[in-house]
Parts: sequence; C-alpha cells; structure tokens
Amino acid sequence: MKLKVGPIQIFVSDIEKARQWYSKVLEMNLIEEYPDFKCILMKLSDTEFDIGVPSPNWGEGWNKVKIGGRTSIFFETDDIFKTVEELKKKGVKFIEEPYKRSWGEYKAVFVDPDNNEFGLIQVK
Repeated sequence: MKLKVGPIQIFVSDIEKARQWYSKVLEMNLIEEYPDFKCILMKLSDTEFDIGVPSPNWGEGWNKVKIGGRTSIFFETDDIFKTVEELKKKGVKFIEEPYKRSWGEYKAVFVDPDNNEFGLIQVK
C-alpha cells in the first residue's frame, strides 16, 4: 500500500473571510472554488488545504464538525523570530510566543480568525 497526504481540511465560519486571510497572511494560492459546498481548495508549496464552512451538502457527519481549535498543523520556517514579526505586522495573533523546546526546536502558536491554532517551528 502506498499512501500520501491529501488536502488538509480546515473548518471556518466565513469562507470569504478565510479566503482573504489564508491568501494574504499565509500567501496560499487559490486552486479551486466549490460554492455549492461552501469550500475552497488552496495550496501552499506542495500542500493542499480544503478550507470550508461545515454544511449539510458535505454528507454524513458534517454536524459533528467543530469550528476553531487546535489543528496540529505546523508551518516550518528558517527564522522563527523574523517570521513571527512578519506575521504580526499582518495582524496575526500569537497565543504562544516563540520558545525553545527541550530537544532544541523553536515553536510558536498562532490563530486564524476562527481561532484555529497553527504551530510555527524552526527545526535548526
């Protein structure tokens, strides 16, 4: 069996607000729009993100979706302090400022407008 990572799904409350935030702040590119499903497909580097407002059009299980919270998605950077400053200039809220973890990696945590949490790490 050969698996690969598919699109990472992020649940939001307002698709237009999310489109603007993810494109301007994280510089993701819009790949496709699905108006009937209230979602958009965006891409950052080689990774795709399926960003959408939970809807009955999604099929079974849509009503179990919780908007906002920890996503366990980490963005990697070469200079965490510089990246944090750049994101703050764009209005990004950090809930954990950069700190060094016991194994040497630096980490910070920021949120999108729906309070979905994202990790930012510097490995070296």
